[in-house]
Amino acid sequence: MSRIDGNWDAGRVFQALGRIGYDPVYALLDLVDNSVSASATHVVIKVNQEQQKQQRGRPKAILKSFVITDNGCGMDAEGLDNALTLGSSSQLYRENTLSKFGMGLKTATASLGKRLEIISRSEDDLDNVRKVVLDQDSIIEEGRYVYDLITPTAEDLKELDRCTQGKSGTLIRVTKLHTDSLPRAAEIVDGLKRKAGVIYYYYLKGIVPGTKPLSLKIDGDEAKPVDPLFEDEIDPNDEDLDEHVWDGLYPKWVTKSRTIQLERTGNIRAQIETTQLPHPRCVGHKELMTQKACRDHYLIEAGNYGFYIYRNWRLISWADRLDLVPQDQDLYAFRGRLLINNDADDVLNIDVTKSRIHLSEIAEDELKAEVQEAVKKSRTAWQTAYRITVKSSTQVPHDTANQELDRISHLQDDDDRRDESVAPTEERKELEERRNKAIGTKPITSEDQQQFKESGTRVLFVKTLDNNQLWERAHDPNGGMIVRVNSSHRFCRDILEAVDDNSNLLKVIDVIFFSLARGEYDLVYKSEHESNKIEDIMSEYRERVGGVISDIIRRLDLTDFLTDL
Repeated sequence: MSRIDGNWDAGRVFQALGRIGYDPVYALLDLVDNSVSASATHVVIKVNQEQQKQQRGRPKAILKSFVITDNGCGMDAEGLDNALTLGSSSQLYRENTLSKFGMGLKTATASLGKRLEIISRSEDDLDNVRKVVLDQDSIIEEGRYVYDLITPTAEDLKELDRCTQGKSGTLIRVTKLHTDSLPRAAEIVDGLKRKAGVIYYYYLKGIVPGTKPLSLKIDGDEAKPVDPLFEDEIDPNDEDLDEHVWDGLYPKWVTKSRTIQLERTGNIRAQIETTQLPHPRCVGHKELMTQKACRDHYLIEAGNYGFYIYRNWRLISWADRLDLVPQDQDLYAFRGRLLINNDADDVLNIDVTKSRIHLSEIAEDELKAEVQEAVKKSRTAWQTAYRITVKSSTQVPHDTANQELDRISHLQDDDDRRDESVAPTEERKELEERRNKAIGTKPITSEDQQQFKESGTRVLFVKTLDNNQLWERAHDPNGGMIVRVNSSHRFCRDILEAVDDNSNLLKVIDVIFFSLARGEYDLVYKSEHESNKIEDIMSEYRERVGGVISDIIRRLDLTDFLTDL
């Protein structure tokens, strides 16, 4: 038998590494994992932008680089070489490390951009700062896996020391970004801020055994620890959830923490616990807080119910339904947690990104009965609380749409501010003036403002609008744009009321109304044409559209037209 060394194309391998399915938010937080594993107590994430002048229209802020800096133990030459090794050695890992395959640094950065720079000062050699550069273009050009050891620039040292104060630590910079496939900066920063507090809850809270509390800054804002189960708000003297009498006002235990087996030998175990969070409509009805404040505080939305799985005190799977928690709006307040160590990796089939798990047949058997019982209690409790506290309402589809539109609206406003920030001075001033004028021309009424404040309603159905308009935009000075829809218009009376049992269609219509208003606002704010003329044209346009739609509906035979609904 003869053994032959196989060939591999380093350039194509790196391209493949960047396409294994990383979400950019999780990729950046995987880089933070390296900082945490290096015993850092202070980590800073910066999302840098630059101006891109478009062929038509205003300047646009585009991503320039991602920078993660920490005050951990740093790396010497051997540590840097190990960090850049594909499948780096586990011998240098510390106990309860967040690493698994030794691929995270390479795969995470490859998914974000083509160039990785590492600047590091080791705690064992504070007099020397080392810099290595891994560039995919160089790898492709050379036809082999190479990286460069170069001298740090004065700016490199300055940026590193902003975090380390001249002590040990590491700076990771990713450039040559995949801007065509990455979301805009506002969306990435928003995702980081929403998720980091949950993902590093135990570290930020300072309750991980053998570690100091972690400070994590994201674009200048300090990440706060967020327990997705909100255990601290459960009165320790309260009894567990009674799903038949729960009033929906406060969090409750469904299943208190206990140990379960993940495989039949009993050597691999997990801690499991489940809670029931408040019902926003019940809380709003009792005026404990607004519905919007309740949803925001308890993270109650479609993508947040299920199990939060923590490996070595770090979240690896967000709201995972484990094929055991069904998709159901009545489970929005259901939260579960699994706490595992890295010895459960194989039983849970944890993948390279450490963000997805696949239950083995044995693990599923162990969890199935427990989870199904908790889910049953949660669903019944949600329905009971709503029945006890408030009457049934047709607003549920609109609530769901408004919740998403409220989140998106904040992102759009953040995008606008970032675009303004990179514009030339004169153009920036002009944009600020146009934005303020667009907002001031369409002020929100006090009545609408109160409803918006309480529920975050972006698509607001009002009694009537002038001249039979179907919709018009309005602006809250702090919360942003809403769209007012004329409930008296024939479209609402004859069409929407006829399809009020089709929740998906109602949500789509809300999105269309909001998009029409947002497009109008963008035109007034960002166009190079005179804003007053645009306002006059759009006002006449809305009146004409309202009239045309009303006339078309009047001529329709709705009995035959809506037979399929």
